[in-house]
Amino acid sequence: MLRRAFGSVGLIALFAPLWAMPGCGTRELPQDICNWLADDNSCYARFANDIATQCGYEGNLGNDPVSSTTGYFASRDDLSLCVKNEGGQVLFGSPPAFADFPVKSIEFTLLDRDAVECGSGTYNGSQTYSITINPVDKDDPGASTNPDGTPLTDDIAGGTFTVAADGSDVIDVTCPVPLDDEGNPTSDPESFNFNKLVLDKCSLLTDFQPRAFLESSPGAPETTTTEAVPGYIRFSVLYPPAGDPTAEGAEPRLVEYFNCRIPPPPPPCEDQIQNNDETDVDCGGSCAATCAEGQGCNVDADCTSGNCGLNGGLQQCLP
Repeated sequence: MLRRAFGSVGLIALFAPLWAMPGCGTRELPQDICNWLADDNSCYARFANDIATQCGYEGNLGNDPVSSTTGYFASRDDLSLCVKNEGGQVLFGSPPAFADFPVKSIEFTLLDRDAVECGSGTYNGSQTYSITINPVDKDDPGASTNPDGTPLTDDIAGGTFTVAADGSDVIDVTCPVPLDDEGNPTSDPESFNFNKLVLDKCSLLTDFQPRAFLESSPGAPETTTTEAVPGYIRFSVLYPPAGDPTAEGAEPRLVEYFNCRIPPPPPPCEDQIQNNDETDVDCGGSCAATCAEGQGCNVDADCTSGNCGLNGGLQQCLP
């Protein structure tokens, strides 16, 4: 049997300021987003229930990202590959640079513990992101396993969940096409037009809106008073609760797709950068290392030779 299957799964939220303007064409009046979020059989709920966790794990909102990492980068010099602790990898299309932290956008591919591509995703904002789960035939010898390494008991039809927003209050949604056990579409695509302002009528459902989170930190070096702190890059998506979203105590589900630890930066005087009071790279000033001939200096004590002076108009260590 197939898990509830999806064809080309698309949830596209395009925010527009007006839905009818003279000379700009017309659009249908917005439908009620409250009804959609309350429906435990909506395309959003089906994606969450059936395949959202295939390449990730259910996590907890608000847990400390530093102490709860689920993977790691081998080096600060290469943020293109994260190895997951329980097996699997995350490949980053454009590795983030430390100058860009906190990271605002990212593209990634998710591999399972057998190095088989499980899915992929993009992030450009909390409501501008996509998650793709690849289709899998459970009987394929090279089939991906469940995240815990156990064999699949059902086929995974796969699909892509996409949200795109520009900051206003009108949302256009195109839902996935459910497939039957033979892989045939069971209906035409569903299209919706929502106005987020309607959420005022169902405030208890506001937290169930599709949202994603990209969190990051470059870490901090060891100092004389503090220990080194590792950095991290974490991506997770909020989904509706299992079961009835309107039930008392219902809470959104958080699926974490990766939380990758970055080794902490080396302390000053070892970071291959001229900073603080160093007179050259990692030497002079308060560094224990003195500077070699030709490197910068301010006083004789900055130099291995004990001789700091002018050389061609520059203050350098002399023989």
